[in-house]
Amino acid sequence: MDELVPLTAASAQAYLALGDAGRAPLADGVLDVVAIALSACIPIYGGHGDAQPLRVLSDGEMRGGRFIQGAAVLHFPSGGPAFTHLAVNSGDLAAAIARLKKAGVNFSQARFEHAPRRIPRIAPA
Repeated sequence: MDELVPLTAASAQAYLALGDAGRAPLADGVLDVVAIALSACIPIYGGHGDAQPLRVLSDGEMRGGRFIQGAAVLHFPSGGPAFTHLAVNSGDLAAAIARLKKAGVNFSQARFEHAPRRIPRIAPA
């Protein structure tokens, strides 16, 4: 298995690959939006804290959650416990970036508003 990369770093890497890297500073919420796109393509690993081992989060576990704090936290407005330790597999990340690039995704054109809910993960092509 490839190494796990923190979701904040993975989101930044995807933004640089699929956005305007010269744009500074990043708009508020941009990494959260990138994390949403990544979570639609690849599994997200998570835990409720640093001491809890990371595991793949199911769509059901992520339902109703919002990425916040630069994709560092999956928060549940309903009051459920947040996932505060998030990561992705580095091999999956490379594949997701390639897939999003092929689809024409460009984060420099994105609008950074909170999504009302998480969309279901799409099946690999």
